[in-house]
Amino acid sequence: MRHSLKAILLASLVFAAPLGALASETTGGATGGATGGSSAKNDGNTCNYRDRLKQMESGGKYDIGNNSGYDFRGAYQFGRKALIDTKYMDQSGKWLGRDGIWTETQFRQNPWVQEKAQAEFEQKQDKYAKDEGLEKYIGQQAPGCSAGTKITQEGIRGMVHLVGAGGASSYLSSGGVCGRAKDTGLKHNTVDGTKGANPTCARKYLCALSSCQSIEKDMNKKTCDVTMPMIEAISCSNYSGELKSLCEYAQPALMTRAECNAAETWAEAAPKGPQKESCEGQTFGPGTGSWSYVLACSYASEGVADNDGVENPKQLGPTNDPQCMQSLRGMGVEFKELGQVSNGSYGGTTCIIENAVSLRGTAIPYGANLTMTCDTAKAMENFGQKMKNLGVTGYYGIGSTRGCGPKRDKRGNLAGTITEHALGRAVDISGFYYRGKKVSFGAIHNPSSYDGMIAIQAKNAACSTFNLVLSPTYAQYSGTFVHFHLEQSRMKGCR
Repeated sequence: MRHSLKAILLASLVFAAPLGALASETTGGATGGATGGSSAKNDGNTCNYRDRLKQMESGGKYDIGNNSGYDFRGAYQFGRKALIDTKYMDQSGKWLGRDGIWTETQFRQNPWVQEKAQAEFEQKQDKYAKDEGLEKYIGQQAPGCSAGTKITQEGIRGMVHLVGAGGASSYLSSGGVCGRAKDTGLKHNTVDGTKGANPTCARKYLCALSSCQSIEKDMNKKTCDVTMPMIEAISCSNYSGELKSLCEYAQPALMTRAECNAAETWAEAAPKGPQKESCEGQTFGPGTGSWSYVLACSYASEGVADNDGVENPKQLGPTNDPQCMQSLRGMGVEFKELGQVSNGSYGGTTCIIENAVSLRGTAIPYGANLTMTCDTAKAMENFGQKMKNLGVTGYYGIGSTRGCGPKRDKRGNLAGTITEHALGRAVDISGFYYRGKKVSFGAIHNPSSYDGMIAIQAKNAACSTFNLVLSPTYAQYSGTFVHFHLEQSRMKGCR
C-alpha cells in the first residue's frame, strides 16, 4: 500500500534514527489499532489473548474458511452462532449487510470487521460464562494443566470459544474430563470436551490461554506522549542528498506537540460514531489511548479505507445508497438535503440529480456551495480525508454541476452522451493548497519534484475512492485539461 508523503518521511526518518534515542519512547507504544491492541509482553508467562487465539484457530490468517466440513471462517473461525450474536447473520445464516458485509468472501477479506466482531463476541462469551457460574473457578488450579497454572477469565473465554459455556462448565465441574456430558453424568447433554467431530479437548484452550491477558483500554495515557518524541527526534542534519532535501522540505509540515495535543482534545470532545465502544477497546491497551484513532475508527465502516491507487470493483450502475444521508451525517459532514433536482434538458433528455445535496466540504473546504448526489458527496469527503492526511488544506478551481448537455472533448467537440456533471455525479478540481502555496495537479507530469510526489499520492487516493478518475496523465487530457475529473457513476477507470 502506498502512503502519504508525511508517512513516508516519518517511516524513513524515524526508523533510520539511532535506536537508543527512541527506545524509551517506543516501548509499549501505539501499535494496536484494528488488530485489537498492542501485544502484551511475552516473557514466557504472558501473552496477548487474541494473538494466541488467532494462531490456534487459523494460524493468524483472516481470509480462510474451514476445509474440514464445518461452518467456520476467518482468523477466529467464527461459527454461525457468533455471527448471529454479533448481528452479521440472521438465524437462517443470511448475511445482513452490517458494515457492508453481504457475503462470506467480504467477511473473510475484511480483518477490521473480524476484529470488531471478535471484540463484541467476547462480551457475549463473558456473559454466557457468568450465567453458567464459571466465574467461581477463576484463580483455581486449571485441571489438566501444568502445576501453578491458574484459571483466568481468558482461559474460560477460550473454552467457551471452543465448546460453549455448557461444555466449559462440564469440563471444569468434572475436574477435567474430556468427552460427552452424557458419558460423564453431567447436566449438559452436549459435547463438552470436543468441538463437533474434531477431538480437541477444552483442556488445550484452557491451558494455552489462561497465561494470556486481554488488552484493556486506557484512555488516560495520551498518544502524543509517545508519538511526538519520535517526530521531534528527527534531525535533517543526520541525512544527506535527496533524503536531506526531502526532510527539510516536509519537516515543517509535520505535526507539532501543540497541534497533537489540540487534535486529541478536539477528538475527545467530538461526537463519536456508532462503533465508539469497540474502537476504545482496540486502541493500544497498556501503551496509550488515542482519541483521534477512536474518532476515526468509530465512523470507519462508513468510508473507503484503502489508499493504494488500485481501482475499486466495478459498479454495476450509479451508486444510489438509500442510507447515504445517514452515512454522510455520521461522518460529521454539514450539508443540505435537496431531494430530486431537475437540471434542465437537452435533446429530449431531462437531467435529474438524484438524492441531491448541497455542501461546502468538511474535511477539505470547497470554498463555495456545490451540488451533487449524496454518494458523490460521500466519496468527496472520503477523498478529502485522504488529502488532509497528505497535508493539503484546500482546493482551487473546483466545480461540480453543469447545465444539461453532452460531454465534450478537449477541442470542444461534442462527445455524445450527457455529461455526468449535469447529473451531479462528477467534480473537477484544478489543484490544491499545500503549505500555503497553490499546487496544480499538472505537477503530476514532474513526478521527481515534491509537488509531483503529492500529486501522484492524490491520484492514488482518488483512484481508490471514485469509480472513474481522469487526471492530467490521461491521453485525451494531455496539454489541455490540467485537472482531476472525479466521477461516481457507472463508468470505471484510473487514467
